[in-house]
Amino acid sequence: MTSRGVGVAIAAGGCWLAARTLGIPELQSAAVAILTLLAAALLWSRVLPSKLALTREVRPMTLGFGEQATVQLTLTNVGRLPTPPLTIHDDVPGTLVDHTPARLRPIRPGHRATATYTLTGRQRGRAVLGPLTVTGRDTFGLAQRRRTLPGTAEVVIYPRVVPLPDGLPMGNATGLGGDGARHRTPSGQDLADIREYVRGDDLRTIHWPSTAHRGKLMVRRSEDLLTPQATVVLDLRPSRHAGHGPDASVEVAIAAAASATDHLAARGRSVTLLDRPVTRPPGPRPAAAWLAHLATTTPEEVDLDALYRQVATGVAGDGALIAIVSTPPDAELRSLVRAGRAASSRLALVIDAGTFQGRTPDPATDEAVSGLLATGWRAAPLRHGDDLAARWRELLTRATRRPTGVG
Repeated sequence: MTSRGVGVAIAAGGCWLAARTLGIPELQSAAVAILTLLAAALLWSRVLPSKLALTREVRPMTLGFGEQATVQLTLTNVGRLPTPPLTIHDDVPGTLVDHTPARLRPIRPGHRATATYTLTGRQRGRAVLGPLTVTGRDTFGLAQRRRTLPGTAEVVIYPRVVPLPDGLPMGNATGLGGDGARHRTPSGQDLADIREYVRGDDLRTIHWPSTAHRGKLMVRRSEDLLTPQATVVLDLRPSRHAGHGPDASVEVAIAAAASATDHLAARGRSVTLLDRPVTRPPGPRPAAAWLAHLATTTPEEVDLDALYRQVATGVAGDGALIAIVSTPPDAELRSLVRAGRAASSRLALVIDAGTFQGRTPDPATDEAVSGLLATGWRAAPLRHGDDLAARWRELLTRATRRPTGVG
């Protein structure tokens, strides 16, 4: 019974009691009539025509952060009798939609009715739409029957991508100028770049003139094998992040990685993204593929030191290295510095996770930034409320300088 049906049942009981107490037969007749109506409504709800077929159409099925999609629900009456008025409610995560149940007029046999609602991509991830709950009531609204129609659909919401200022804060990465153009070295040896030797490099690539000049092993890279590349390292360990929802520090880290990946790919860089140790060298992918990966990736505890060791041995190539990490302890900071030795350029955004829970800025974040600057990195802190584009602009010019206070 509906709440109205419950009220009617109470009223019928009151009439019956009054009739027996006061000796008014008319009230007894009224009580019987009301109870009969209520029984008929309950019986009708049990045999209520409910042969319905559902089609759910979502356009588009992949959303950028903040974009909208339209969901159209089509109900077809495949029975032989018309349906009563229907109320429908699609099971959708509350982060995507704030909609009230839709009401449909009776549907005649063989006919259909449609209802639409709008989704807004407020939280990255994979969201399941459905199943659909259909509720039919009798004409007087005394009884109802609720049933669930099978069938779901999935929507993928990409992480937030912030437009970053023009320019690449990485100098001549992999033998390329800041504009991404290929340059030949004037030596005539077709060498695009010389870098310091890293354990695991082929000894045949040692460049002996540079080794003699610098007093340490240097290796060469053949230009015909070079492509403009960049590696983004992302720290997603839940224990190192704080906050909840789309404003949590881990979500800001993912948005920063998505923005950097999109920015680099749009300027001709071949991008590899690493958020956990790998069993085989990963290949570069288009920005759209990394956005899809970031949309559905799940934060988990990983051995970040193992990942840094893999980067140090060249598993991701020797182009530019972009690290988006939570404030690292000293040992982890040293591992990160070693991981960047083979990179042609290095930059880092150090996330002060505590500020995403309302805590004051952590001095350790500024100390980590200072340590990276002192070792040739471009680095800046990223705290709650900071403008990512402004931090990127800072990385365009900031190098080997101690950080100033930031809020």
